[in-house]
Amino acid sequence: MTGVTGFLGTALAQRWVEEGVRVTGLVRSTSSPATRSWLRKLGVGLVEGDVAAESSCPDELAGAMDGADLVIHSAAVIGYRRRLRGVMARTNVLGTRRVVEACLKVGVPRMLHVSSIAAIGLSDEPLLLDERAAWNAEKLDAAYFDTKHEAEVEVQVGVQRGLDAVIVNPGAIYGPSLVPANSSNLVRQILRGRLNLVPPAGVNVVPLSTVVEGSLAAAKKGRCGRRYILGGENLELHELVQRVARAGGMHASPRVLPRSLGCVARWVLDAFEPFVPDRVWFTPDMLGVFGRWMWFDTGRAERELGVKPDDLDACLRATVEQIRRS
Repeated sequence: MTGVTGFLGTALAQRWVEEGVRVTGLVRSTSSPATRSWLRKLGVGLVEGDVAAESSCPDELAGAMDGADLVIHSAAVIGYRRRLRGVMARTNVLGTRRVVEACLKVGVPRMLHVSSIAAIGLSDEPLLLDERAAWNAEKLDAAYFDTKHEAEVEVQVGVQRGLDAVIVNPGAIYGPSLVPANSSNLVRQILRGRLNLVPPAGVNVVPLSTVVEGSLAAAKKGRCGRRYILGGENLELHELVQRVARAGGMHASPRVLPRSLGCVARWVLDAFEPFVPDRVWFTPDMLGVFGRWMWFDTGRAERELGVKPDDLDACLRATVEQIRRS
């Protein structure tokens, strides 16, 4: 498994161990010592390596994968900053190419690629998209969207060359986990009462537990070359803020900004982006979704994988409780 020390990766590793599976994870030299220690105690074998490193090559990755029944590729850089475009291209695209090449080299029986709804696209209206949607997010000029889409192209090239690979596309994942996620930062902002303005937009929000179970199901019975959207509820952003606040016993009534502000705000922030701290939620790339919807139909995963979303409000309450304890 790549990305084993991440938000989703640690949860996936724990679930596979519970299944009685022997798990080996690829970890970077810079990975958290505490997370590495936790994984070892869980029983996960660790191999040092980095899919994004210039010195990395398919032969080295193939050595780690040799004999594996399944390769889970969940390593990715998630970011909405222009300055991260280079590292996202190296990890999300080139890293995926290296993993695919290594799988083909040693004849791995199956690969599970963890993608994102960002790789599918979006809509200018509150409409549901599915796995067959035509890619249209290049108009955002947002590196995360572009590189996740390009990573899927690499996987499909591998499928054409004989790789048995399946893709999962999670929505915006929320839930308690060993490793904080981008969503955890948003929850903190809401609990501190600092998110009073939101863009007009929609997103599919899914509990972490649903993504874990959906990933296992896709690895076991997903069809080769197929995408599976692992989603939950389709919410307007102001609704998401309200639901998180309610989970924390608070009340929130964020103001929805005028749709016409999107282009102007992004143009202004573009000029200052290099100087904006990472903790700031509104970035030019985030403003790219201003007035757009990432709402999705999860019917394929329900029909073919038997995956149904867990209760989102219970997930948000558990997330809030963990954040307040930390």
